[in-house]
Amino acid sequence: MIHKLARRITGNPKFVLFVAALLLIPALLGYIGTRTNYDVLSYLPEDVRSVQGEKLLEEPFQAAATSMVVVEGMPPSYTDELLESIRKVPHVSNAFWLSGTLGIQVPTDMLPAKLRESFYAGDATLMIVQFDTALSADETMDAIVEIRKLTNEKCFVAGMSAMVQDIKELVISELPIYTVIAVILMLTVLLLSFESYVMPFLLLANIGMAILYNMGSNIFLGQISYITKAIAAILQLGVTVDYSIFLYHRYEEEKEKNADKREAMANAITAAFTSLSGSSLTTIAGFLALCAMRFTMGRDMGIVMAKGVVIGIVCVIVVLPCLFLVFDDAIEKYKHRSLFPDFTGFNRWLLRHRRLWIILFLFALVPAYYSQKNTDIYYQISRSLPSTLPSLRSNEKLKEDFQTATEHVVILDRAVDNGKLGEMEDELKAVPGISHVVSYHSLIGSGIPDFFLPERVRKIFLSDDYQLLMMTSDFEPATDDTKEQLADIQEIV
Repeated sequence: MIHKLARRITGNPKFVLFVAALLLIPALLGYIGTRTNYDVLSYLPEDVRSVQGEKLLEEPFQAAATSMVVVEGMPPSYTDELLESIRKVPHVSNAFWLSGTLGIQVPTDMLPAKLRESFYAGDATLMIVQFDTALSADETMDAIVEIRKLTNEKCFVAGMSAMVQDIKELVISELPIYTVIAVILMLTVLLLSFESYVMPFLLLANIGMAILYNMGSNIFLGQISYITKAIAAILQLGVTVDYSIFLYHRYEEEKEKNADKREAMANAITAAFTSLSGSSLTTIAGFLALCAMRFTMGRDMGIVMAKGVVIGIVCVIVVLPCLFLVFDDAIEKYKHRSLFPDFTGFNRWLLRHRRLWIILFLFALVPAYYSQKNTDIYYQISRSLPSTLPSLRSNEKLKEDFQTATEHVVILDRAVDNGKLGEMEDELKAVPGISHVVSYHSLIGSGIPDFFLPERVRKIFLSDDYQLLMMTSDFEPATDDTKEQLADIQEIV
């Protein structure tokens, strides 16, 4: 069966390559049409409390995404004009600045001290901007870009959405660079190890087609994560290149036995199929195991990579043999001696001393295990990003001026009375690392009548059934200190 199929493939190699080239068109369109998801948090399970809270922020509060704008050293009139401009940006559901809300004619000294500390620090003013779309939605990213265009060099747009936008720009700009680097490094190794200058280019062409087929077929998934997109091509290149090399060597062996190159290639495909299918199935099983993760980025990555291995095998069995046959004359014409040293003597030496090497590797397990157990794992996305990104500089400015490294939001029943809410706020302020606590209750306080606050401020904190309480923390996100802080907050709430 396999040999009959192999003969049909090698019988008309130019037609096979023509069909393969035509399939690149829908693959390219599929690649362009597949959305890239830059929100890691969107892969959390639906039953996680923070995910449920995120949905409540999106509806009814229309505040699933919130950004902070720090305006430094600018007059109130500028900040007020900026606020009005930001409100006109599509998908900005709400934006407020305290003086802009109460009126820039109201002196800041007349505001309650705790309230003033939450929104003013020296010559810096804090503006809160909320969006009616999800944290990493394309519309939110577009809104962040528009807001940045409205601000000057003394304004800093902070928050998770701004960071996601920076990640997006970083991935888009750098993906072609490290892909080219990977190709150059792979090509260098292949040119040194193969005995033909043409062969490495044929192998890379085949793998390139397989990668494009794989990435284009992701359109059926709707979207893939930016992490999957960033590593899938490089990983597929590394995983499947061995299959191509194996087929080539089988072909070289069969050519010595058969004068007919097509028959030699058919025999090589048949001989290689069993080994390649067995090897690839174990790799596919490993990638598919990622689909069991409740953190569904594993499923995202597992499906894409398992699919990539299958497509890679198909291309090695179908497309690559046709490339070899069509360009066989060029392969033979530009042959050269292998530039890699002969390792036969070294291999024999290893086998003679095999017991010593087994003992050495067993001893090496001890420091390896110790190192593995003592390697810290971090979950803070910003630690993997360049410190020069605008969002990281803005987050640092927010921390310097307002002691805000992380923001927490508590969603409460609207029926909680002010007395209980006041007690809760006092307890939350006593939690280590909490710098500010802001709610509708704290905004009103005892000095400002309810009707004095505009409707847009009430909409930020109140809905028909719920009310919001916002906190800022000195602790960096995804640290042990923040984990303990959240446990304390959860207990109080």
